Amino acid sequence: MQITILNGNPAPSDFDVYLSDLGDKLTASGHDLTLLILRDLSLKYCTGCFECWTKAPGLCDHDQASQEMGRAVVNSDFTLWAAPLKMGFPSAVLKMALDKHLPLIHPYMVVDQGEAHHLKRYEKYPRLGLLVEKESGTTARDLEIIRDIFARTALNFKSKLEFMDTTELEIDKLSQKIAKHRGGRHLFPRQIVAIPGAKIVPPKMLTLFNGSPRGKNGNTPLMLEQFQKGFGSVSEIHHLVISRDQDKHLEAFQQAECVWLGFPLYTDAMPGLVKSFLEALEAFQDRGKNPSLGFLVQSGFPEGVHSRYVERYLAALAGRLGSPYLGTIIKGNGEGTRLKPESLNSALFDNLADLGARFEEHGMLDRELLDALAKPERYPRVLGPVFSLFLRSKMAHSYFDQFLVENQAYDQRNVRPLIHNKS
Repeated sequence: MQITILNGNPAPSDFDVYLSDLGDKLTASGHDLTLLILRDLSLKYCTGCFECWTKAPGLCDHDQASQEMGRAVVNSDFTLWAAPLKMGFPSAVLKMALDKHLPLIHPYMVVDQGEAHHLKRYEKYPRLGLLVEKESGTTARDLEIIRDIFARTALNFKSKLEFMDTTELEIDKLSQKIAKHRGGRHLFPRQIVAIPGAKIVPPKMLTLFNGSPRGKNGNTPLMLEQFQKGFGSVSEIHHLVISRDQDKHLEAFQQAECVWLGFPLYTDAMPGLVKSFLEALEAFQDRGKNPSLGFLVQSGFPEGVHSRYVERYLAALAGRLGSPYLGTIIKGNGEGTRLKPESLNSALFDNLADLGARFEEHGMLDRELLDALAKPERYPRVLGPVFSLFLRSKMAHSYFDQFLVENQAYDQRNVRPLIHNKS
């Protein structure tokens, strides 16, 4: 069996020793092993340019390392995602690598598990597992949240997360799990609901953090700005994509009264650059006077349910920092907002502004407005066949098709460039 291990450890430690010993065990059992130490690769953050879908289909041309990683993953029978936990979630190094898995799937969508998910690019995808190393204070709830998010990611990469374990598991037992296929259902729960936010004394100022890898040109800042306009009082916005300003971002967080962090959904969680910022907040865990925290998560999927899984992590993150959790604004169908005429965005922008105004007045998010923004939370089962038929139509693919045509790449949209024997 061909096995790939992605080691997301940000610095040498006993975690590397564990994976090395696991690799030796797997090799001794007759398996072919590729072990990639991600910190040693020249991976770059995904910028959300979508050129891996619309210009060079199936490839990220911004770094060769992602092609090396993608080739190892898509040609394996089993891939193990592995990383220590940092601020309640696997490392930013592994998250950056997962974001660069995007070329392995297709921009077009299909109905899977009753939801919109991406079309597969390759005929075969590896079985998947997740290994993490606990950090101080890791709870069973933390592990459950992580498992559910990565199980969703596995579904989006046309596979299944067969297990999640920690380095407390004996290497022999982990080796056996890798070697034996696990059938059955996906590991994430189907029923998941919004987590209510707290009510606080209405703040005098918002400190906004834009986690879009596109910076000012993303869809996220447009939505944050509408919320800010409705809030009305003094606000400031910081763009996390400007990584050289991270010290300024941390200082702004430290001095803030109320923070709002917005980002696009990337592989069912936050973009790698946002995870890097969250890890830097570890220094403030025991400060005892951190700002209240609210979030905005927007995605290209039409249903709000896709973002509910990371919402649970965000609520836990606020608790880890000792911050009041104010709630998460969830918006599906966010991709392309920046390209739409004002008339098509008016309802969205009005709702966001109204939400901000009511937050300024009452110190809490209005539940009815949150529900309206998240709709459809999930398409009714009866609409599944209709939705499936729509997704097979040319109209459903027109957003990405226009870019493929402009880049003279439409005829290459279904290529599979990373398989050893190309077809």
